Amino acid sequence: MPVLDSDTIVARATPAGMGAVAVVRISGPQALVMTDQMLRKPISHAPSHTLHLKRLYDGDQLLDEALVALFQGSKSYTGEPTVELSLHGSEFIVQRVLQAYLKRGARMAEPGEFTQRAFLNGKLDLAQAEAVSDLIASEHEAAHSQALHHLRGGFSQDIAELRAKLLHFVSLMELELDFGEEDVEFASRSELKSLVEELRTRLAVLEESYQLGNALKKGFALVLAGRPNAGKSTLFNGLIREDKALVSDIEGTTRDAIEDQFFVDGFRIRLIDTAGIRAATDTIEQMGIERTWNHVAQSGATLFLVDASHWSPADFESDLAALQSKNAQIWVLATKMDLVQQPPAELEELLKRHGLPGLLSVAAQDAVSLLQLRKDLAQRFAAELQPFADQTVVTNARHAEALARCRAELDDLLAGMEAGLSGDLLVFHLRHGIAQLGRITGEIDADEVLGSIFSSFCIGK
Repeated sequence: MPVLDSDTIVARATPAGMGAVAVVRISGPQALVMTDQMLRKPISHAPSHTLHLKRLYDGDQLLDEALVALFQGSKSYTGEPTVELSLHGSEFIVQRVLQAYLKRGARMAEPGEFTQRAFLNGKLDLAQAEAVSDLIASEHEAAHSQALHHLRGGFSQDIAELRAKLLHFVSLMELELDFGEEDVEFASRSELKSLVEELRTRLAVLEESYQLGNALKKGFALVLAGRPNAGKSTLFNGLIREDKALVSDIEGTTRDAIEDQFFVDGFRIRLIDTAGIRAATDTIEQMGIERTWNHVAQSGATLFLVDASHWSPADFESDLAALQSKNAQIWVLATKMDLVQQPPAELEELLKRHGLPGLLSVAAQDAVSLLQLRKDLAQRFAAELQPFADQTVVTNARHAEALARCRAELDDLLAGMEAGLSGDLLVFHLRHGIAQLGRITGEIDADEVLGSIFSSFCIGK
């Protein structure tokens, strides 16, 4: 689908401020012509994907000596003639170059407009275009890998496959409607039911992966929970390598949640220190403990700290039951290992009895012990990813919502088949399910969706 906007757009593609190099991007039907007007010798007829070291002029005034990258026609990122200028990183130079293009009829690009044009010109589908933003925002290996997978079209291929199967049955059922008076059946109802049940299962798996995908983008939320003086704040400071949480021998020091993050083996972990679990002694502490439970319920995993030098099985059982009622992912950590010779054997037995992962241990003030805990946590989070190793992980809330709506339509379709609904009503649910999948890859006409998505991009992308 060609871009209807015939404007030529220009924007800087690197952050503002002093630097060695600044990149300015120009795209549109007049991008090459405008660039020729700023050179002593035109390059618009040069082959695509070539680099030229050129002096840029505005009239008789020399602006800069730049490296000019030329992309002809549809061979560019946007699918239209594009020029990228690598300038010296002076803000003065960048502004003079931008003004020179504006003087020649270009306009400043809107946020995300280059990628929006790539989508409208068929260079990317909508899911891939959104992956561009995710790739730019990725700050660790796991997020980077998933963004690249989506950008390369892995998720789009999964959606296209689901959509094609539904479209096949829609075409057959609509053919039946054309021959309604002849009472023929082109689409086997038993085959349709089997297909819909299969697709519902695949959609459910994709939906389920969103919780993990969201954690990949924003970081895994790991809550530190346990009794007062179990060593939560000391561990928090040790893992983030900063004295951010107040540490004291006085019980109940932490009244509110404190959050920070650290990176380990390609994962971003959002660490949350919380108020100790006990019967509150005042209203403020009670509010802090309530916030602890809220964080536990919303976390990817809860690290349940048990003081190895001072603990009781009864308290452990009680606290574990309360934590498991909020979050199924509980990892038990024996703290203050510098005060004991080895982890309590009875504690390890309790973990086995409850079917919990193996006991972790740490001496929070020992650098070697903290380093080992970091590695152990990275292995735990890697294990969370393992079930999805060969599958697409949904990282976008809009995609997860569309998948849920599609599955709801398929649920209604199955219920309609059980109730003996006519073919035209079954087609209605199929069409709506297909439309929801189309919202993911952009195979619909939805200007409001596009505006919302691309407005969150940076200007030069």
